[in-house]
Amino acid sequence: MIRPASLLFALAFASALLIGCQRRPSPTSGGGDESGSTQTDTTGASGDRAQASRRPPAGATCSGRDDCTSDQVCVEGRCRYRATSVSGEILAAAAHAQGATGDWGGAIETYQASFARFHEQDAPIPPSVVCAAAELTLRSASDPEGRERGARQADLCFRTTVPAHPARQGVMQALARLRYEGLDISLFDAEEPAERFFTQDPSRPTVDVVETEIEMPELEPPKRSHAAVSERLESEDGRRTIAECFVQDWENRHESSAMAELVIRHTTRLQDMGSYDVYVPQIEIEGSTGAEEGFEHCLAQGLPGLFDPNARGARGEPWSQAVRFHARIQ
Repeated sequence: MIRPASLLFALAFASALLIGCQRRPSPTSGGGDESGSTQTDTTGASGDRAQASRRPPAGATCSGRDDCTSDQVCVEGRCRYRATSVSGEILAAAAHAQGATGDWGGAIETYQASFARFHEQDAPIPPSVVCAAAELTLRSASDPEGRERGARQADLCFRTTVPAHPARQGVMQALARLRYEGLDISLFDAEEPAERFFTQDPSRPTVDVVETEIEMPELEPPKRSHAAVSERLESEDGRRTIAECFVQDWENRHESSAMAELVIRHTTRLQDMGSYDVYVPQIEIEGSTGAEEGFEHCLAQGLPGLFDPNARGARGEPWSQAVRFHARIQ
């Protein structure tokens, strides 16, 4: 005979199991689309992004189909959208290949064509595709509209993925590079999609976000003193000096990149030490244009301080070379 208490416990336990196994709720909206059909970036239209906000984002970890919403399926441990466009996936793969070869403009156009195919099939764009397109657009943008287009695609990327989704990382890094260009990053947290994201005045960049590059080809035949100078310029102190000069130049021009060509001359000076002689390196650095302000002038003034005036060198080895210095907000 089953006791009443035992019967009640069994019923409660069975009810808990049924509740725990229920599939997560389906989206409040229908299939809809998150993409555009033209190359004028209807992909990032606020209506499409608003619809994406109502759809449960993809990318949550899962161990089976019951862990995902009804419009998603568990594939390799993550929830992914069921609906798709095979032709859209093929075009996305083609766009990725174009981007890898440096054809950024062609890749962006192909991504737009891919989005249009997903739109035609009433299927959401996979996060890996929309986020890859956003990253490429942001990194290759050379004008305000290009940056806005990339920001709108980034917003769609964030709205269609769960936090910490791998596809977000490159997009966040690309946006971090642009945050000094007047980007209002708080708009990505807004409930409703913004039409424009670059709504603030440009702000002063910090040294840690400045990427530097030095074009200093090897001499023929190679010289030890040349290698030593190159190593010093490439050092942490050298790159910091270049970055600081860029920040000073940015204060005046508000440009995201700068380039300067300077002439470096190396000679040695004999110093009589009584019982022996030493050769003291002499390094001169001057700008190629003679500018009295800006990036070039700052480098000509600051770079000589990297070198120890009491250093000793080998006899001879005079050389002169034009060296190019590049700096940009990364």
